[in-house]
Amino acid sequence: MSLFGSLQAGIFLLISFAIFIAAVWALINALRFPPGAYTAAGKRTKGFWTGITIGAGVCAFLNLPPAMGFGFGFFFMIAASVASLVFLVDVLPRLREHHQPGYGGGQNRGGW
Repeated sequence: MSLFGSLQAGIFLLISFAIFIAAVWALINALRFPPGAYTAAGKRTKGFWTGITIGAGVCAFLNLPPAMGFGFGFFFMIAASVASLVFLVDVLPRLREHHQPGYGGGQNRGGW
């Protein structure tokens, strides 16, 4: 393999891992918010976004180097990156805007 081919493979590896990490981060954040936060933010349901981010995680996982023999690597990379980026750039900021972490919804959490 030439130096240029090794450089291309290294860049593809870094991009693949970055997309996989972004997909996992999107899934963690999709699971972190309660269902009411999604409707308050004017977005689709928690189940919808959880499913989308799970799909992105699977696509990103299939794009990791040992599975590149499928021939669908670029398709999986694009699908996973688009789904993850839409969640992280559009949905997550709206969820953070409309949901206050630690807010018990009027429940008494103890104390005096």
